[in-house]
Amino acid sequence: MPERFATVDEYLAAQSPQRRAEVEALRALVREAEPSLTEIVKWNSPNYTLDGADRLTINAAGRGPVRLILHFGTGRAEDKNAAPTFAGDPDGLLTWHSDIRASLALPEATELDGKREREAVVAVIRAWMAEG
Repeated sequence: MPERFATVDEYLAAQSPQRRAEVEALRALVREAEPSLTEIVKWNSPNYTLDGADRLTINAAGRGPVRLILHFGTGRAEDKNAAPTFAGDPDGLLTWHSDIRASLALPEATELDGKREREAVVAVIRAWMAEG
């Protein structure tokens, strides 16, 4: 069973240097998009709440890219066969897993250096947070 983390600092300390840098890059984008989010550990990963409601979770498990999961926690019924209605992703950055849950893979560091790519990620996060 994977190690359980009580704090985000513990979570970060357990990551490889490269994985930690990727998680930190995604954390910075989340903070830029919505500074009022509260960062906690939930589901054994950094998780972000707004007014007590789970909204975003960083997933760095496995070998694939670090991903930001955009969701509504467990408070809404999820239909994996229904189409999403979210219109805040004009660049097609999200991969949909249900009508209320999507993931956004962290772009390569070279892509994040570009203003447009960074702004696109931040805009998607802001639009998601506005969905409430």
